[in-house]
Amino acid sequence: KLAQWAGRELGNDIGSAAVTAALAAAAAGATTAAGTAGGLGAQGTADRGFDYLITLYHSVLEPYRARTSCSWVMSDPTAAMVRKVKSTEGVYAWQPSVVVGQPDTILGKPVYIDTNVPDAAVSVESIIFGDFSSLVVRIAGGVRFERSDDFAFNADLVTFRAIARHGTVSVDANALKTLTHAGT
Repeated sequence: KLAQWAGRELGNDIGSAAVTAALAAAAAGATTAAGTAGGLGAQGTADRGFDYLITLYHSVLEPYRARTSCSWVMSDPTAAMVRKVKSTEGVYAWQPSVVVGQPDTILGKPVYIDTNVPDAAVSVESIIFGDFSSLVVRIAGGVRFERSDDFAFNADLVTFRAIARHGTVSVDANALKTLTHAGT
């Protein structure tokens, strides 16, 4: 159990660093109009709603879009907002998977939820789209697991910590794009 907890925490830390690197490397692919209050606006208005997702999709070059590692990544609250987006014909942008274990899709590309991506809000990049194989995660020196009988001695506890030196970098500046919500 201890190894499982440590692994989960290290994974969360490395995942957070990967999202930070993805956001730092990604260029703006689409920006919402002012006054959409961190959302996507009503589809009845030209260039709003579903149109932002289409703009973001096509901001990534076709060779990157064609790769199986091309996907959408957003937080749960942003996903809840995007799930409601429809075309003017009433077709939802978000298509639920019909195969157990397969991700839902937007415009044919898989959607993944990551709590490290900022929620949709004014002046925030809330959706990342593109080829995530451009991110390289490096763990230097493996994982170190340590035990201390001294750290919490006064509480009569044994403490453990897991340490991993890691870094994430994007090796291709053209592979990832973001949706940015305009300021008010």
